[in-house]
Amino acid sequence: MEHIGIDLGAKHSNIVIMSSDGQRTFQGKVRTNELPQWLKKREISRVVMEACTQSPAVARASVAAGHTTNVIPGTVVRALGVGARGIKTDDRDAEVLARASVRNEELPSVHLRSGSSRQRRELLTARATLIQGRKAIGLSVKSWLRGRLVTIRGRANTVAFCEAVRKAAQEHDEGLPMAIDTMLETFKHLCEQIDKFDEPIAAIVKTDAVCQRLTEIPGVGPQVSLAFTTHVDDPKRFDNADHLGSYLSLVPGEATTGGKVVRTSTIKAGPGYLKALLVQAAWILWRTRPNEPMVVWARAIADKRGRRIAIIALARKLATVMWSMWKHGTTYRPERASTARALPLGAATHEVDE
Repeated sequence: MEHIGIDLGAKHSNIVIMSSDGQRTFQGKVRTNELPQWLKKREISRVVMEACTQSPAVARASVAAGHTTNVIPGTVVRALGVGARGIKTDDRDAEVLARASVRNEELPSVHLRSGSSRQRRELLTARATLIQGRKAIGLSVKSWLRGRLVTIRGRANTVAFCEAVRKAAQEHDEGLPMAIDTMLETFKHLCEQIDKFDEPIAAIVKTDAVCQRLTEIPGVGPQVSLAFTTHVDDPKRFDNADHLGSYLSLVPGEATTGGKVVRTSTIKAGPGYLKALLVQAAWILWRTRPNEPMVVWARAIADKRGRRIAIIALARKLATVMWSMWKHGTTYRPERASTARALPLGAATHEVDE
């Protein structure tokens, strides 16, 4: 079997092919948009590439052509030799990937999402991008208000924020400058555009049996259920709940040296958008369902380690429950989510399981 190392580029991709005994048999360039057709013409081989913007499309074409395909995570390629000794060129990178394939029968590879998950992710990504734009404008307008010692109530996430700012500006001597007025108009437009995503998201969740089941969990709505199923894609790719929690970055980091174990804040990796949604769902559950077994369990953690850590633990618990329900095809059962129970008023406190 031949080993094909591909260094993907925006216009052209460099390719190095090696035989099983490590001899280079081909080196050249191919236009990136012509790679699917080029791969179809090759005999069955092992194709290796680094994860990047173009890699999902090329990897899908490679799999469709019958090749064994590995998309190496960006955090791993350095260990394989890419960029070693400060030397990094397209030809060299392709050769390093091909040689790594020859040397290693098993290479780490990122998960290739299904077609439906890719389409759903595009929908969620577009919505998240607009929300980030609205958030940036809201922060800028709030900064302008603080500079004039003006405060308003409420969050900057609805059209009502624009009305509140205009009303506050009218009561100030400077009035509303053109720059702030323009940002408020853009903020209002973004709110309207974001609302347009609610209908298609609700339609997907309504027709998806898994998402419907997940919304039975308190605090989990259409946004959370759709984002969770989209990012996870296949629950069987996670061996256990700890593996899932690590993927979602809902576990503490560790800085252990000299035999001293030091836990740090949650790791900075994984899908940040989904992590933010899970934490938000945890806060909603915390505030609205104090007697829910999961919340009782989290409050016991808060008594020992603080509320912030408890909320992260509750977000991880929510993710674990959703994953388990999806994997085993079950419905939500509070008594299975946690054995902790709220105590009657006036009863003595006692330890609950963690």
